[in-house]
Amino acid sequence: MSTMAAPDAPQSPSRKKPNTRLVMICAVLGALLVLVVSALLNWPTGGSSRSGGPNQLGQSPAPKVVFSAPPGSCLNWAEPDASDIRQVTCAEPHLFEVTGTADLGPEFGPQAPFPNTEQWQELKQERCVEVSTGFLSGRFDPNGRFSVGAFTPSEDGWADGDRKLHCGLQQPGPSGKLYPITGSASTMDQSNTYPEGRCLGVNGTAVWDPVDCARPHSVEITGVVDLADQFPGGYPEEKAQDDFLFGRCEEMTGRYAGGPTVAKDKGLVVYWDTLPQESWDAGSRQVNCKVSAQLPDGSGLAPVTGSVKGEVRVGTEPAPRVTAPGEPGAPATEPR
Repeated sequence: MSTMAAPDAPQSPSRKKPNTRLVMICAVLGALLVLVVSALLNWPTGGSSRSGGPNQLGQSPAPKVVFSAPPGSCLNWAEPDASDIRQVTCAEPHLFEVTGTADLGPEFGPQAPFPNTEQWQELKQERCVEVSTGFLSGRFDPNGRFSVGAFTPSEDGWADGDRKLHCGLQQPGPSGKLYPITGSASTMDQSNTYPEGRCLGVNGTAVWDPVDCARPHSVEITGVVDLADQFPGGYPEEKAQDDFLFGRCEEMTGRYAGGPTVAKDKGLVVYWDTLPQESWDAGSRQVNCKVSAQLPDGSGLAPVTGSVKGEVRVGTEPAPRVTAPGEPGAPATEPR
């Protein structure tokens, strides 16, 4: 999952479960949008002098640094079209960590037509997930903060026989913009968490890219919990996570907001993430506590303006939809 999940708020014997199923649905829709947008992140490279850069198929010089970068190399750029792409150390902020190549030659012979966007997306998911999982020693979290990306052959390069898919890991937001990674993904907890105090934007009724809490948003992060402290053994079932996080997130949110009932008094609901077994097996251990509000008709997330620490305004109508989210693959301007 490439975006913040928002599971149901758990039940307790003394509290009716809030209507947060729609929160989860909205987050899932956001995740699906990431999947669709990420199809545009299959960036053309190589094979001819008319190889393409991001979203400029066959129109600009290929980023040649991609050809020579071995697995574990990190690449960064500042321009939206990645025209200034360069190799940096992984200790520096970067947007792409190379995990290896996939040879499509056995599947696509010399006369095979150039794949369309949907085919590239399928190939990226099938082949680059495999390559990246191998790079991570089998510990890729499909629900974590990283997603697979790829530099593909250009159309001209394809005609010249280039069948190499250059795979890597990146950190996109729901809009498709990329957020910097500092350090190698191979040594990091892949949990899809955000820092305490961060707010996630709102697009219609769905979770969107991080924003300042003074702007309309869908979710405010009130804490980060390391489940390894409570569950040092094997995977804890979701109910066990819920039972623990119910109290812990109420406590953390009360401390963050300035009082145990502050969030509720301001019309906000406390809830949290849980980890599925596949994430736990990949080494992820952290989850977020957070607050949000629902629209009066229960149709989805309401736009909230202001931090729960101060004055809060909860909207009664869906936020405007983002119709032009920007160029996928462009560096994000807001911090994650």
